[in-house]
Amino acid sequence: MISMHSAPQEQLLPRLQVVVYSLVALALLLLIYDQYRQGLYPLVLANAVSIPAFLFSAAYIYINRDRDSFLWVNYPLVAALAGLALFQLPQYPHLIIHYLFAMPMFAYFCLPMAHATMVNICVAVAMGTLLWSVVDATTAIRYTTNFSFLVLSTWCFSYLTLLKGVSLQRLALTDQVSGAYNREHFYHLLERELARGEATRQSVSIIGIVLDDYRQLIDLHGNRSVVQFMPQFVKKIRQLIRGEDDIFRLEDDLVMLVLPDCGEEGAIVLMERIKRKVQEQSWRPFAEVSISVAAVTRNADEDSESIEKRLLKRLNKQQKTSLQIAAFSD
Repeated sequence: MISMHSAPQEQLLPRLQVVVYSLVALALLLLIYDQYRQGLYPLVLANAVSIPAFLFSAAYIYINRDRDSFLWVNYPLVAALAGLALFQLPQYPHLIIHYLFAMPMFAYFCLPMAHATMVNICVAVAMGTLLWSVVDATTAIRYTTNFSFLVLSTWCFSYLTLLKGVSLQRLALTDQVSGAYNREHFYHLLERELARGEATRQSVSIIGIVLDDYRQLIDLHGNRSVVQFMPQFVKKIRQLIRGEDDIFRLEDDLVMLVLPDCGEEGAIVLMERIKRKVQEQSWRPFAEVSISVAAVTRNADEDSESIEKRLLKRLNKQQKTSLQIAAFSD
């Protein structure tokens, strides 16, 4: 997955799993009644074991729905379901095989894609081995081939869904002109980093960068030239920051950097480096690019709104100073 932090899909997944697991438990309860009437007592016992597993998983996921720890409970659940089905396969091969046909989709729903693929391959190998010993070779080959095609088609669907989700995340969280993250994602990530910094007692800094002559650049060179310039500008800044730092475009002429685990001294050093490198860079067709840069570090008990206001105030002061110096030089 790309590093789009705490995507909405990830917040929805545990809640969706709680609903699905609860409905599956209810469906199994109705199925047990029908199997009991038909005298399929081993299947009744197997499904009776599955129901508590689903209900426990649903309860655990609901309790830990806002934490990453909810993921681990899916592994024993998938393993238990696959183990029960494979255990009953020699006795009821033609019936249990239809249970196993649901395993690929269920595994991709519960587990990360790579882990679900490994589970499905293991189930396919075990299923083929068991079928070979209890049914004729033609039937075993047909069932194993059908299961393999089902795994392949489910993998393709999961992969395409993953690509679509990544594209939608990138579209929703990035500025389409510059490629930097947008304003909406800035506030979400800043709140998260401030909370993490408070919990771990680490400093969090932000740097603001303003293109001083943004409107003049548009008037002189046209909007198209500025649109082509912005991705280059963002790319240059990305080359100067760390991998854990993030860059955002909040306004046409305003870019901000969020620097986790970075104190005031580190932010000032990076700020001066960015300013120097931007001024040294040749930006065609512009003769030169002038920027105002300011940095602030979070104070104790300071929220995202307060630190942003303090940074903008410092940026405005920096711009006024630059204008005064330019007027004095003239």
